[in-house]
Order: sequence, then C-alpha cells, then structure tokens
Amino acid sequence: MELTFSLTHTTKVSFAESFSGFVSSLGQDSCFVIDSSLDFVEKALPGERVFHVDAEKEKDLNHVESCLEWLIDLNAGRKTALVAVGGGATTDFAAFAASVYKRGMKLVLLPTTLLSAVDSVIGGKTAVNFVAKNIVGTFYPADEVVIVRDFFKTLSEQQIASGKAEIIKLALIKGGRLAEMVCNGEDLLSEDARVADLRTLLSLDAHLRALGKRRRTGDLGSRHGLAVAAGMVLVQEWAEIAGAKEVFPVKELEDLLQKHGVKNDLRKYRTEAKWRKFIMMDKKRNLDKISMVYLKKTGVPGIIYRNSNDILRDLEELR
Repeated sequence: MELTFSLTHTTKVSFAESFSGFVSSLGQDSCFVIDSSLDFVEKALPGERVFHVDAEKEKDLNHVESCLEWLIDLNAGRKTALVAVGGGATTDFAAFAASVYKRGMKLVLLPTTLLSAVDSVIGGKTAVNFVAKNIVGTFYPADEVVIVRDFFKTLSEQQIASGKAEIIKLALIKGGRLAEMVCNGEDLLSEDARVADLRTLLSLDAHLRALGKRRRTGDLGSRHGLAVAAGMVLVQEWAEIAGAKEVFPVKELEDLLQKHGVKNDLRKYRTEAKWRKFIMMDKKRNLDKISMVYLKKTGVPGIIYRNSNDILRDLEELR
C-alpha cells in the first residue's frame, strides 16, 4: 500500500504597534520563549509562562530539553501558542522546540531585529547547535509572524545594515519590484516595502535563500547579515573562477551593497584558516561536492558544484 501526504501551510503576517498591545490579544494559555537580554518585554507577561534563552549561547539540545520539560509542567497542549520573542537564534530555538513538542504545537514568531524579520522567520527553518552550528533542525512554518514596530525603533546602524544585506540578497534572487528598489537605491524600509514585500519574502522557496550560504563564519565575530553580504560577493567571484558563462558583475553587486549602507571587508574571509572545517560541516554537502548558488542576473540564480579542494584553491587565487 502506498501512502501519499500533501501538506500545505500558510503563515499569517500581521503588524502591531507595541508588544503590550499584542499580548493583550492572546489567549491566557499562551507561553513565551524570550531572549534573556529583553528585560523590558517581561513586564507585560506572567512570569511562570516565560522561558528565557540566552540566544546563541543556549541554542542547544540541553536547553531544548529544559524547554520541553517546562512545557510539560505548564500542561501545554498542541493548540497552546508558543510565542518566540527575539532575534534569529531565539526564533530558531523556539521553533525547533515547538516542532517536536507533541509532534507540533502552535507557533507565533515575533522577530526583534530587521535581520530576523527578513531571514530567520522565513521558510519554516528551525535549528539548534550540535557539534557545529545548526546541525540539528526541522522545517516547521510558524502559524503567525508578528512585526511589532516598537522593536525596530532602537536598532543600531550595524543591525539595520545586516538586515538590509538579507533583503538585497532575496531581492536579487527573486527579481521584480523589490529588486528594482534595490537597484534604484530606494528606501528598503519604507512602509510600502515592509507591508508588501515581507509577504513576498515569506512565500519564497527556502532553497533559493542559499545565495551567499558560504558564510559559515560563526567564529569570525561578524553579524550574520554582513557575513552574508561578504558571501554574496565571494560566491560571484567563485562563479567567475569556475568558468560560469553568465555572472552578475561583482563590481555592480559591491556598488549596490555600498549604496544601501552595507560595507564589506572580504580580507578576513579570504584569509580564514578554518575554511576546510566549515566546508566539511556544510549541511548541503554531498560527499565532497558542495552546491554553490550564485546570481546569473537579477531574478535568475544558477548553481555550480565545487569540492573542498576546488574552494580552497579558489581562495588562494582570490587572495
């Protein structure tokens, strides 16, 4: 007997002016996973229904187990809303816990950074660190993503640039109106762009977000989005070295990033001594072959396949 599954899921996107206003609209059985650095958020929440996670430091299976025990103690059900409030590490952690608790519970994500709003909450990715970054994970789209405007009013210039790098990456892959805004130097954070294009980004296939995935740079101290920007440039250079016939010009890409305030320093990436370790831990590696998604032209990605020795040799040439 052959059993066939067909599963469709739509993530609702909504906006709220304040966190307290959003909380007041929730049911009393909702529970919260909160980035422990967000002290101001807790004032609006019942203490026993809050689980704190120290973002990237505690994004591991031990703390997931603690979170699951907490959910059991609360007698949470599958329809109980697990609400994650924080950046990408927090939403990744909470989404993974939600995906495995009773084979899946209701999940609501409240990203607190521009980067997490345009990257981490998209495509249903969940993950925790095990031996290396994001080795254990599932795909579990949220029931709802809520953009709380107050969270974005105090972001630093570097945090904004990190988020813009992801927007530029997604825009150039998909093409269309958002890509036009990038190429024309328009405001990527305008009200129209946030309302219309966040929905567009949420609908993108997850595999297309691989452009710039050569950014396994957790040990380098760079913000995720800025590392992605460096990866975008490097992968275009790699495509040229590999002999791809059509490649979006590297100089044009660098100029677009600069135009939107995203500054790149590729020297530390080209001289990184741990590349072989990063390459061998890549989740999309097939034996020694690694698929590298690059941009042929706006709206048209391509794929090249390189082994670890090819990539290391390329790095020597790029230096």
